[in-house]
Amino acid sequence: MVFLLIIGLILGILMILVSVIVKLLGLKPPLIFDKYPLKGIFYRVKFWLALLVLRRLRYRIYRRNEELLGSEEHLAKIDRPQELSNDPKSYDVVSFMAANKEGQKLMVSLERRRRGVLKAALYLWLPGKGLFSSPNLPDMIYFTTEDGEESSEFQGGGFHLYQEESMKMWRIKYNGMLKCQRDVVEEVLVDLDLRFKSSSAEHFDYNRDLSSSLIADSIAREAWNEKFYSLLRSVNHIVEKRTHYEQNGELTGKITFQGDDLSLKMQGFRDHSFGTERCLSSINRYVYFALFMDDGSSMVVGNLSQPSFFLSSLKVGYVCSPSGKYEPLTGSNFELYSYGEKGTPPQHQNFIVSTKEKEYLIQIQVEASAVRYVGGDWESKVFNQFVACTVNGVSGQGHAEFLYRHKEGRPEDISSRDPSWYRNIKRFERSLTLLEEEDGDFIF
Repeated sequence: MVFLLIIGLILGILMILVSVIVKLLGLKPPLIFDKYPLKGIFYRVKFWLALLVLRRLRYRIYRRNEELLGSEEHLAKIDRPQELSNDPKSYDVVSFMAANKEGQKLMVSLERRRRGVLKAALYLWLPGKGLFSSPNLPDMIYFTTEDGEESSEFQGGGFHLYQEESMKMWRIKYNGMLKCQRDVVEEVLVDLDLRFKSSSAEHFDYNRDLSSSLIADSIAREAWNEKFYSLLRSVNHIVEKRTHYEQNGELTGKITFQGDDLSLKMQGFRDHSFGTERCLSSINRYVYFALFMDDGSSMVVGNLSQPSFFLSSLKVGYVCSPSGKYEPLTGSNFELYSYGEKGTPPQHQNFIVSTKEKEYLIQIQVEASAVRYVGGDWESKVFNQFVACTVNGVSGQGHAEFLYRHKEGRPEDISSRDPSWYRNIKRFERSLTLLEEEDGDFIF
């Protein structure tokens, strides 16, 4: 009897200790601008717990399945245009960013949504000639089919992006008008035909390859409350619903401006993202740099703030060597609250990032910029910057994106030209959104 009482007492004490620990881990850390958490008193404990869980999770999902995930069949499956599911938020995005020593820069992005809705943007920066952009910008929405029929290609609005060889070669075509952003905006007829080629199937998968230490750092700064534990229980579902990888390569071809040919040869990368978990209205901010160095190396540096997903400040990125070897960033002092928090991106940025092997001092200077709006109801405002850079003394060129929340909606003078079926869907979605506690995304 005494033994049972002792066992009960020990269990009771253990339960109290667990309850106290859970409450302590759930304490809110200090916040900068009421958004970005600092390291709380239990940061170190939470960091090592998060790191342990992440490593076990990645081993179970990726490491023990490397042979399958690296097979030609699997790579061919994820590289082609994806079949959009019945989920209303299903998406499939292919983007290209490129630059060269001469300072020429190109950005092309096409996002497929259901019913033939395409969100497209093209920017071309040519020193001495200025910035050219696709004619619909800052709006990105195109309707590529009659009466909202489904589409299976990255095609529409003069664009056509398609695969020529799985994980090796893609074609980028555009035929139509581009706006020239000079003192007086004018349109020029352009025929663009480029080929993106990668030397191998190697790529950087954000779910698989992003530094576990950077993810653990972001998680350890958050309050571990019931919402966090609920999210943790559904992590497998979340991983299955979003795929994002990038692949470095070379972009070559020509652009014809009203009969005059311009040959292009650039260092660049291709981004492919697809799934159903892409909620723009839940993203507070992000900043993203894609830099291409004169020595043939490149790097991506970013910081994402999505508090509803317990990532108030997630640092991301990698360095790619001239031979195509990817090394994830393990550290970065680029903090969102220090760069453009009030809604105006800075024209100069200096920060330090590191991999396991090396530290990099990055210096950015903006040469030109433009604004576009992302989302079916312009949920986000993106500043696209075209930059020159220096990394550890090596010169380069590249791109930067600063994304902010935008709550003013898509203007009536633009949305009034949308097809009737699309306007009806938006009205229906708006009625559903008004019933929710938080702002929701439009399906498109």
